[in-house]
Amino acid sequence: MFTETILLIATLALVLFVWQKRTNNFWDRVGVKHVPTKFIVGNAREFLTGKVPFYEQIYKLHTAPGFEKEPFIGVNMLHRPGLIIRDLELIKTVMIKKFNCFTNRVIQADPHVDVLGANNLFFARNPSWRELRTKITPVFTSGKIKQMYPLLVEVGKELESYLDRLPKEAELRVKELAGRFTTDLIATSAMGVKANSLKDVNSEFFLNNRNFFKFTWGRVFDSFFIFLIPSLAPIVRARVFPKEVTKFFQRIVGHVMEEREKSGVHRNDLIDILLAMQKEALADPDQKNKAKDVNFLVAQAAGFQTGGYETSASTMTFTLFELANNLEIQNRLHQEIQEYYGEGKSISYEQLHEMPYLSKVINETLRKYPIAGLAERECTQPSEGERFNLKPYNNFELPNGMPVYVSSLGIHRDPQYWPEPEKYDPERFDPSNRHNINMDAYMPFGIGPHNCIGMRLGLLQAKLGIIHMLRNHRVTPSPSTIKRIEFNPLSVVLTSKDEILLNIERI
Repeated sequence: MFTETILLIATLALVLFVWQKRTNNFWDRVGVKHVPTKFIVGNAREFLTGKVPFYEQIYKLHTAPGFEKEPFIGVNMLHRPGLIIRDLELIKTVMIKKFNCFTNRVIQADPHVDVLGANNLFFARNPSWRELRTKITPVFTSGKIKQMYPLLVEVGKELESYLDRLPKEAELRVKELAGRFTTDLIATSAMGVKANSLKDVNSEFFLNNRNFFKFTWGRVFDSFFIFLIPSLAPIVRARVFPKEVTKFFQRIVGHVMEEREKSGVHRNDLIDILLAMQKEALADPDQKNKAKDVNFLVAQAAGFQTGGYETSASTMTFTLFELANNLEIQNRLHQEIQEYYGEGKSISYEQLHEMPYLSKVINETLRKYPIAGLAERECTQPSEGERFNLKPYNNFELPNGMPVYVSSLGIHRDPQYWPEPEKYDPERFDPSNRHNINMDAYMPFGIGPHNCIGMRLGLLQAKLGIIHMLRNHRVTPSPSTIKRIEFNPLSVVLTSKDEILLNIERI
């Protein structure tokens, strides 16, 4: 028995060694320069040991010494070869010109385990993704956002009222306040409800949004499978949406849809579009249509609530951190805010889009801190016609299922595109400097058909938050303010590892 056990262990070890050797030699066989791998973990050691988030792992590989001039880099994420693309033209080819070969994201969720994660627009796979995107896009047109604008301004005024209730000088938990503000904005604009996060410290909307992005080690375990071995995610029951967050959105969104249908009120918002999708699906009982399932509809609302919360809140947080440490920039922005307010009580939708320095400040924040950190796609070669390969650099034809990564963080901090990339300098985006910028190297909301559908609204939220924060206040570092931002290894998007505390003073 002992001998048989030893032989079994030895056989398994040999199989593992041969399998790992073959995986590690993959890029040598196809002639692609690659980062040296570690046994079993490949190139994902820091992510797997909880030292860095996944997007930072890709960033570190993107910036690996010796690859500065390479158009792409071969990597092995555990057992799976993947490609990091560095060349801007090749990035455009993958994300735009050859989008038909890269229509799906790598990450997946299982609909039997995680009904909201698997069914929302971000995780949806073609052809469901294309149909969903087409139907939901009208919510985020400039015309629709302009209609929402007065409601958003009211939330901005509530933010000012919150700040006015503070002592003349106070220390502020920046991310929490920004998160409460964006929670209220998304709730009113997408679903027509008041979340009251700025007024109620125990707001259900805010607490569930925050819990969605609160990563325990259990959720890190889930992320490991979702990002690196999505085929096994259903087996280990990995979830994007925690159970308690799922139950909250099922209850709230279901109630809002029911009340909207009873009242007959039309707001041309996301809820109206979801009701129209449901009505269309139910009109043909013989046709298979996911919109017949209320969980499919709830998934869309939950995706936009959580996604809109984090992206805009983090953009506001990073902006205020940089402004506190660059008072000259903050003073100039404050002056512009005062000029546009004039004697009025608010800034119009048109005026907000005319504020040149505010736009430069937000653009520079998103340059230095692209919230997603990376874009990823899964190769799906067509059964007929021209297949995708790496020409003119290499004849290698990517196999079906191979993940392709683009480090937006790496591109945004590359000195060949952005001199002194660690410096916070809004003047990079001044029109007089436009000839020095390659805008292909700027991708804060992704690139191509899979870019962020809510980017207009996200920008508007961040801008509104900043002008209402700084209209009558100034932020400065406090004794507790961190000197340098390190990224949270337990987060899937760019967030600070340490809480950002700033002094806020009424002026």
